[in-house]
Amino acid sequence: MAFPLCITLKSVPRAVASVTLLIGLSIAARSLSLAAVILPLRQERTQTVEYQQLKAIHKDEVKNKVSQLIQSASTRDRAWAAYLIGEYGLKDFAPALIELLNPNSLDPDWETSLVHRAVLDSLIRLRINVPSDSLMPLYKIFPDETLIILARSPSEHGEALLSIAEEPGRTVCWVAACNLLAESKAPGFAAYLLKSVKIKIEIAVSERGSKGYGIGGSSAVVGCGASSQVTNDFPPTALYQLIQEPKRDAVVVAPGAHPVFYERHALGLGASFNDQSVDRDRYCLEYLAVLLGQSANELGLRETYSKSIAWSGIERYKVDVISFREQVIDNFELLKRRCIAWDLLSESEAEELKPNVNVTVNDMRENKTPALPEISGVSKFSNP
Repeated sequence: MAFPLCITLKSVPRAVASVTLLIGLSIAARSLSLAAVILPLRQERTQTVEYQQLKAIHKDEVKNKVSQLIQSASTRDRAWAAYLIGEYGLKDFAPALIELLNPNSLDPDWETSLVHRAVLDSLIRLRINVPSDSLMPLYKIFPDETLIILARSPSEHGEALLSIAEEPGRTVCWVAACNLLAESKAPGFAAYLLKSVKIKIEIAVSERGSKGYGIGGSSAVVGCGASSQVTNDFPPTALYQLIQEPKRDAVVVAPGAHPVFYERHALGLGASFNDQSVDRDRYCLEYLAVLLGQSANELGLRETYSKSIAWSGIERYKVDVISFREQVIDNFELLKRRCIAWDLLSESEAEELKPNVNVTVNDMRENKTPALPEISGVSKFSNP
């Protein structure tokens, strides 16, 4: 019995050693696996921290450079300063950036325009609000960029937007301005719409009074190409284009009844600028409906009226034409009173507003004797 016991006792250290070895190997393996995971994480974190530190250092260097360039007498240097402010998101320079919009009469016009383009690009990219008195002098040269910046705060730029709407410029700019004015319910906008809308009354006269006026309409598109090259030594910048149709990557700039978008094009690539014409009279009434919180069908006034009259003599013809015109004028006056009730129109504004009504009569009678009598404010023509 002693021999087996001896064997067993001798086997214990080996077993313990074996177990110890296995445990040690297992722990080592786990430690190695854990180290393999932790080490890259530490390296990645170290690299991220180093990158952020380098980026911060680099940004500080850019800030120092911008501080020097923006005070330079060189137009090119100021253009680079404007570009770097937008490229690196340096909003702290916003006041100095806006100051660059003031033209320097000593600089050539083309150089000043390059500075302004770089400034406007950075202002748009950084979403910086700009006083309208600093922007509006640039509207005729940079209408799209100006409107994009004004759209940041329509309620603050009501007068500027109304002045744009009153100009006979591009249709897309007019639509964008009106959308923004309707959104903010800007003072004076309702008066402008009522003053601008032209109401057409089309009357057809025939023996039976069943013939239509017979006039057609069309929509025109005016297009122009724009292509600018980056000038040597000046920074790269961009062109902005307002559009009325949604496109991929286009940004909504003026939401509303007829939303307007904008696209950003790299300068030098060229872009096609189209301007889709619209029925401004119909749009005016639609904007009035928006101000009143109604649909255009509920407004009680239309931009075009049509009526057929059966010829039954001169006196009856006069009564029919004049009474129909008076009915339309009454609709206009009723709309004025509703705008006053909604505080969209002042009493003094309403007194000055007169309906712009154009009455046209088409003589479609087979026997045109006697001739249609003259009525003040009514134009006539005859079908052959």
